[in-house]
Amino acid sequence: MTPVPSNIRVLPEIERKLKTEQDAPLWQMDIAELTGHNIESRGREEVNRLLGEGWVLLHIYTLRYEENGIWRERPMAILGRPRNREKVVRP
Repeated sequence: MTPVPSNIRVLPEIERKLKTEQDAPLWQMDIAELTGHNIESRGREEVNRLLGEGWVLLHIYTLRYEENGIWRERPMAILGRPRNREKVVRP
């Protein structure tokens, strides 16, 4: 099932980062590393762990691919690890 934007809830600290950085080019964000993850089930747990470690959510998209004659869709996230940021501490 493809996530509907109105059903996606973003944590307040992530929303603040998105608002301040969404217009900056990637090279100006001082990103040291990129990773992409499926955000279904176990992949979502990994994405949440990375966000808790201070990674930044850069993009969410739907991967569409054909497998054995059947078209499938997977929600995906691209995250970036900032080079010089402190870890995000959550309550």
